[in-house]
Amino acid sequence: MNSSRIDLPPESGELEADLEALLRLSPEPYTFFDDRRVHRALTADPRAYLDALLEAIESIAFGRASLELPPKSVFADPGQRSDFRVMPCVVRFPGRTRKTVKIIGTNWPREIVPGEISVGQAFSLHQEENFIEAGFAGCLLSSARTGACVATGLRLLAPDSREVAVVGSGRVGYYAGLFVASLGSVKKVVFADAVEGRAALAASNLGAALPGLETGVFEADSLPATADTLVLATDSETPIFDASGHCPRLVVSVGADTDWQSEITPAVLSHYALSVDTQDSPNYGDLAAFGSHGHLAGVEAVDLFELVRDEGRRRTPALFVSTGSALFDNLTIDYLMSQVESGDGQ
Repeated sequence: MNSSRIDLPPESGELEADLEALLRLSPEPYTFFDDRRVHRALTADPRAYLDALLEAIESIAFGRASLELPPKSVFADPGQRSDFRVMPCVVRFPGRTRKTVKIIGTNWPREIVPGEISVGQAFSLHQEENFIEAGFAGCLLSSARTGACVATGLRLLAPDSREVAVVGSGRVGYYAGLFVASLGSVKKVVFADAVEGRAALAASNLGAALPGLETGVFEADSLPATADTLVLATDSETPIFDASGHCPRLVVSVGADTDWQSEITPAVLSHYALSVDTQDSPNYGDLAAFGSHGHLAGVEAVDLFELVRDEGRRRTPALFVSTGSALFDNLTIDYLMSQVESGDGQ
């Protein structure tokens, strides 16, 4: 297979005048958010971003906005640890509609694009005319929205957490640490990672971004007994947490979103009340495996909308699982586009 880069030709000139008159071509207004633009826009005021997400979730939960969220379509490469996903979502807010779709690939070989396991793009469609009005590089959009999902789960289930331990210190782990610390109650975030030096790099960058925050590192098999919350943001193929040792009040798993990845064992369900971002999450990763073996019989997965509507559903100790939702893509894109439309975009 030829893996050389393909460079597209520049946009062609106009056709013959009579043919142009027949074909009636019109340009479609379009803006593009590369990864760095996404990062800057979402981290310039992390709390504002998180507040916008929660406000939108509350609007959906209480019927002020409507949600169309079909299951994501996953197309796996036979015999490979790679796939691509099509993730559409429509949210109809009062006064505006946000239509989005993300086409994202799991890049296991990482030869042509060596640094990114998540590749692809997301798109926002014009609410009335349905042309693609904006595109978004998928890597940091996916990572940041997952980190924001972690923070939203913590905000609802363990809002007074003071120390968060993060296993998996890549992009998602970093954003998870940044966003949970931006909520205000968290005073310390510590990182662990199987790759030497990565945890220290995440800790130093987070400390630089939030100078008042205490950061550090730990070994993944020695969870600090002082941690209130454990975040699992890995690409592990074997479980990391089995509830046999220190059990934080909140455990968040966001890394196992394929049938070959795993972060938790079924034993965790005996210790923790299960919550999910949306009801699509149990269809993938650890929860799908648990369901296929009967481990979810009698176990209710409470989603974010129920957690928002009824504080009585916010039971602890809690296990919060996300396997990647087009809802958080949509709400993140809505935040980015609202910045542009208000003139505050980066």
